[in-house]
Amino acid sequence: MPMDVLTEILDSLQLRSTVYCRAELHAPWSLQFAPTRAATFHVIDCGSCWLQIEGQEGATQLTGGDLIVLSHGAGHILSATPGAAPFTTIYLDRDIPATCEVRRSEGGGAFTTLLCGLFDFAHDNGHPLFTLLPPLIHIKGEQGRAIASLEATLTFLASEAGSGRAGTNTIVRRLADVLFIQVVRSWIESLTDQTGGWLGALRDPQIGYSLGMIHRFPDREWTVALLASEATMSRSAFAARFTTMVGEPPLQYLTRWRMRLAARLLGRNDLGLHEIAQRVGYESDVALSKAFKRETGVAPGAYRRQLATTAN
Repeated sequence: MPMDVLTEILDSLQLRSTVYCRAELHAPWSLQFAPTRAATFHVIDCGSCWLQIEGQEGATQLTGGDLIVLSHGAGHILSATPGAAPFTTIYLDRDIPATCEVRRSEGGGAFTTLLCGLFDFAHDNGHPLFTLLPPLIHIKGEQGRAIASLEATLTFLASEAGSGRAGTNTIVRRLADVLFIQVVRSWIESLTDQTGGWLGALRDPQIGYSLGMIHRFPDREWTVALLASEATMSRSAFAARFTTMVGEPPLQYLTRWRMRLAARLLGRNDLGLHEIAQRVGYESDVALSKAFKRETGVAPGAYRRQLATTAN
């Protein structure tokens, strides 16, 4: 059930991944990446380099098979040697090419190949998943290769990136989407049973089950009493435990989830507001409109127009 919840969340957030560069570098080299609103990631395909995160002391060595994700888009430097001054700065919020580029540096030193990309979302809406992700996720390779659970994806990604073949850009984007899901799943599985908060709630047999029911069946006429009954708990005990673990009362969480789903469905021109309302548990488009504006600050029609403008 926890993984079902994760799937529903990632689907609703509309992941938009980009692999913008395959870098083939000979030492000496040093690249600075300016902060960005999206999560950034780098795969060390071969060779090695050093990571320096903005505002932190020291540097971390990365070797072949390593994958790093800077979940909150922190500025950072990748370089052939620790402490090297950057040769150039990359502004990820404005300089991302439409297709994956191959960039090469001249030099006589050690050779390193990197894949660089972004994980972005159309509708994160402050979901607790993103506040809980650590600033750096570092999944280390084994003997110069990616760990077994990531190896197939990363090998395919490396072979496609920058190949210039027909359909490459679509394949690379889809593979990067898969990569993010694998990264989050691996990170969650690495947590201890004592992990609290929203992630701890996913692991709790009763509250995790309730979250799964909310996410899978948002159109049901849920009440606290009905959710408590599904979790085989008393109403008062369920409400208190849910609020403590998740950070908000059950019906407030339900409303926020319904609004995330509504935001996603508003991106589909084939669905009218009344049908969207029914899919997310409201009897009328008027009821949905009031809830949506109260939660997001904008009416559904205006939100749909904003999506259309952004798409164009």
